[in-house]
Amino acid sequence: MVLGDTEAEAAEKARYIQREQVTGPRALAFLEQYWGKDLSGYDPEGPLPDIEPAEGELDPSRGTISIEHRTGKAERIAGWRRLAAERHLSIRDLVIEVTPQHGTFVGTPSRIADEWTRYVESRAVDGFNILPQLLPGTVEDIVDKLVPELQTRGIYRTEYEGTTLREHLDLR
Repeated sequence: MVLGDTEAEAAEKARYIQREQVTGPRALAFLEQYWGKDLSGYDPEGPLPDIEPAEGELDPSRGTISIEHRTGKAERIAGWRRLAAERHLSIRDLVIEVTPQHGTFVGTPSRIADEWTRYVESRAVDGFNILPQLLPGTVEDIVDKLVPELQTRGIYRTEYEGTTLREHLDLR
């Protein structure tokens, strides 16, 4: 989850976090799963490797990536090469662009609280797992900005009714 005082600030913060998470070595390691070769000699801020994947690496029965991503490796790599050439992307920039994003809430505390309220009221969820992106900032944003918004909407408690964890979790 990434919170900002404005939508633009939240989007910018999310881009910053993503760049921090995809380091040069991580970008190369990501591509090594497709090429089946050691790419550590390549500059992550440089162009894609101009070499072909290792012999047999395109066989969908091989590899360290998930099965659904093993089939069509040649087409995927060709598509990445086209994208990198068209947009002048470095290895790292390309990996940031093509790496699947997990469901992340990005926006203002009010917008995220509205979205969470919809999920809770429609009984689509009974809670959320929160993965702090940057510490301590992300946790502080959640506690100081999001929780009050959720409390205002009545979907997050403002106090505990019991005195034990068992009572807090309604496990009487």
